[in-house]
Amino acid sequence: MSRVTAEQPAEVARARSDAAIAAFVAEHYDRLLGLARIVCRDTADAADAVQTGLEQAWRKRSTLRDETLLRRWLDRIVAREALRISRKRGSWLGRLLSPRPDVTWIELGDQHASEPQAYTALRAAFERLSPEQRAVVGLHLHLGYSVAETAAIVGAPVETVRSRLRAAKQRLRGDLEESRS
Repeated sequence: MSRVTAEQPAEVARARSDAAIAAFVAEHYDRLLGLARIVCRDTADAADAVQTGLEQAWRKRSTLRDETLLRRWLDRIVAREALRISRKRGSWLGRLLSPRPDVTWIELGDQHASEPQAYTALRAAFERLSPEQRAVVGLHLHLGYSVAETAAIVGAPVETVRSRLRAAKQRLRGDLEESRS
């Protein structure tokens, strides 16, 4: 018969906690990384935003009152963190303190796309949007949140979100028209 030590219950609890964290991250990571990548435009920054957001969510998980709102709650945390990182990178001091290497990023388009030039033009136009515009476009048009839900997630008034969406659409249309000519 093995003897039970005082450390064993703590070890079992720690193992269960580790498994719960791993399951939590595995379930949400890819979707959140996609959202953060839309806002940040940079995979490393997006991964940082997701990492920080998941840490915050895990620490504050007891504050979530309604489990059905988990997805929106996580999206809100990660979108705000991605915006914070993008703004920091966009400031002159942020660029000075964390310079980018002069590397071009090549990303393969959808091989099934009928118009690869259109995809490239759209991607370039999207990258010229501000982080705030990318966030509302990503949340509203890509993830399907309503304007009111998008406003709650990014922490802005509904009219501000509508204005950002309108400005983003106008800019995208203009840039795409320009690339066609």
